[in-house]
Amino acid sequence: MAFSVSVAADITAIQLEKYVSPENAADILQHVANKPLLRYLDQSKKEFGAAGSASGTTAPPNVREGVMGALMYQQAGFYAGIAGSDTLVFKSSSGAIQTTCPVRWMHAGFEITHDELLYQGIHVSKDNSTKSTAEDKSKLLELLETRKADYMESLLYSRNKTLWLDGTQDAKAIAGIKSIITDDPTTGTRLGIDAGANLWWRHVARTGVGGALPKLQYSKDNQTMTETLLADIRILTTYGGNPDVWLAGSDFCNAVEREARAKGYITMTGWADKKTDLKVKGVKFGEMEIEYDPTLDQIGESKRCYAWDSNHLRLRPQKMEWGKVTNQNQPADQFVMLISTTDRGTISCNQMDCNYVAEFV
Repeated sequence: MAFSVSVAADITAIQLEKYVSPENAADILQHVANKPLLRYLDQSKKEFGAAGSASGTTAPPNVREGVMGALMYQQAGFYAGIAGSDTLVFKSSSGAIQTTCPVRWMHAGFEITHDELLYQGIHVSKDNSTKSTAEDKSKLLELLETRKADYMESLLYSRNKTLWLDGTQDAKAIAGIKSIITDDPTTGTRLGIDAGANLWWRHVARTGVGGALPKLQYSKDNQTMTETLLADIRILTTYGGNPDVWLAGSDFCNAVEREARAKGYITMTGWADKKTDLKVKGVKFGEMEIEYDPTLDQIGESKRCYAWDSNHLRLRPQKMEWGKVTNQNQPADQFVMLISTTDRGTISCNQMDCNYVAEFV
């Protein structure tokens, strides 16, 4: 059986399309088991169809969401007593604001050369048709297997790390979680809204930076860290937020577990057969469970925890443009097949006071 190089490239693209964009969300879990951020963002994502820049500018396109900040009751005299012929006071709402979430376009690609095909016994003729001296299908897949595994892990690793970082590592990159949940909630402009001028556009931070709250204090004897976390959860839910995503580095998880074990919260499953399980089976605060995210260790934040409400902070991919696999044309002056995967989208947030970051000492 003979097949053209373009057919080989098509097969490659089809393989990747199935691998990158599974038909159902459950399929993606097996590929990102150690990257929980991707799992949560995929589960809560909300696609958009189109986004544009302001007329006459070269700024990136934006996704915008309406938020209601300052309410009328915050204006002096809104609700006041009256008597007789007092002049009535009327207030106007001025709190309706739109967020500005810049849309970015990310690319990852790999190449397969004719030379590599030859290693597998796939011969390219002068008319660009190929003939294999071995069994075509199995040898083509054998050639792709190692490259595909490397490429997919590299893509998922890079996508995951980018969605954590604040975007300063690459001016054209998607600005991730750390661009929204910052070390100092009292300053800076996030998604186009000035947190310094708008008290309602602030998250809860225990980082000890600027106007942030002091860091958590770890105490195995007094459970100081656990008790502070419980108090912070009440603050996070004050205005209707429900932070359901809790991701932490290894040191943070270990510290919470040590405080729990110190006061006797040890799973005794298996005690009857002389086997004691000393591991805390997930650290939970009601329905909220802290999950270990290895990426936080990789970026030097093993002592930190981040939390948010997935109904308010989410991935906003453009329809049909996230995880898109493209079979590029072969260069005119090279014997190379090129495959691309592109992601186009942004991270948005429309309520800031249910987001959280904490670090312990």
